[in-house]
Amino acid sequence: MKSLVLATLLVGCGTHSPASIPSAPKGSPSGAWPEGAPLVTPGERMSYRIQLGGVELAQMTLGVGDISEVSGKKAIVVQGHAKSVGLANMVAAIDDTFTSWIDIETGRPVRFQVDEYETNSKTNIEHTTIDLAARTGDQVPIQFGINDAKPTDEPQTVGMKEVWDYNAFIIALRGWEGPQGSATSVEVFRSRYLWHVDVKIATVGKLATDLGELPAIRIDGHAYKLDRKHGKFPNTDERDFSVWISNDDGRVPLKLAAKTDYGDVKMEITDYQPGNGTRLKP
Repeated sequence: MKSLVLATLLVGCGTHSPASIPSAPKGSPSGAWPEGAPLVTPGERMSYRIQLGGVELAQMTLGVGDISEVSGKKAIVVQGHAKSVGLANMVAAIDDTFTSWIDIETGRPVRFQVDEYETNSKTNIEHTTIDLAARTGDQVPIQFGINDAKPTDEPQTVGMKEVWDYNAFIIALRGWEGPQGSATSVEVFRSRYLWHVDVKIATVGKLATDLGELPAIRIDGHAYKLDRKHGKFPNTDERDFSVWISNDDGRVPLKLAAKTDYGDVKMEITDYQPGNGTRLKP
C-alpha cells in the first residue's frame, strides 16, 4: 500500500505496459520549459487527499518556505509532506518529507532531501540527499542511509542537460505554457531513484474540486524508472498519469490521477493558501 501512495506523489502507479521504452506522448515537441524564477510565493501552502478506489489513504501538503543560500546560490525551500490516515496508517505507516531548494533565478533544483519510512517498516527511516548543484558531467552525487547509520554514496548517471526533483518538477509544471499538444521529456528524482518522464499539454477545460469548479489545463504523462547507469530499471512497470493545473494566474496544481490494477489513484486538492510574500515569478 505504501508503494501505491509514494508512486502517486510522482506519477501514480500504472498498469503493466510494454517492456520496450516508449517515445514521448504524441504531441508537438516544445522547448518552452519554464525559464527564470520559480512560480511560487513564500508562505504558499497546498493541501491534498490521496485516495485509492475512493478510500482515503493519506494526506499531502506542499508548502513554500524562505529563501536561503545553498551551494552558493539563493534558493527557496519547497517542502512536501505525506502522512497516512485512518486504517491505512495501521497497515503501512507513512510520514514522509520531501524538501527541495530551488534556485530563485533559474527555477532549477539545487538540492533535494527525502526522509521517509522504509517500505514495510514503522521504525527504519531512510535519508536521501541529492546534491544537484554538485553534478559533474553526467554524474549526480547521492548519499543514502538508514536511521543513524553512516550514509553511503550512490551516484546517479543522468542523460539530460537538466535534471529535476519531484517538488521542482511540480513547480515547473505550474509555469509550463504552450499550445495544446506541446510535449517535452524530463528526468525527475522521486527519492533516491531517477525517472524518465514524458509530458504533454492535453486539454483545456474545467475541473470540479473541493474549491469549486475551476478552469484547468490537463497534462498527460508517461514515466519509467531508471537504474543507476541510466538504463530502464528491470522488472518495473511503466506508468501513465494526468495532472491538472488551474488555468488562471495562480496556476495551482489541482489533481493528479492514474488508473491502476488496484483501482483509481487520485491526489486532489482540499485547501489552498496563497502565501503572504511576493511571488517570485512576476
